[in-house]
Amino acid sequence: MKTRLFLTFDKPSLDSPILSTLTSQFGLVFNIYGATVNEEVQFVALEIEGDEGAIRAAISYLQQRGVQVELRDS
Repeated sequence: MKTRLFLTFDKPSLDSPILSTLTSQFGLVFNIYGATVNEEVQFVALEIEGDEGAIRAAISYLQQRGVQVELRDS
């Protein structure tokens, strides 16, 4: 399953390896297709691929760490 996500990070979450955890902890593969990171905006657009349950768990993980997650059609 593939899912596109738009992620908005708060400043504290920028200091941790949140995206690499999608691969190491949830077994997902991701492709970043856009990003803006500066003092005012921290935004990443990516497509993740993997098991549906793992994708749901990863979205929950992101939200628990203060990342706003918006799902987009693939």
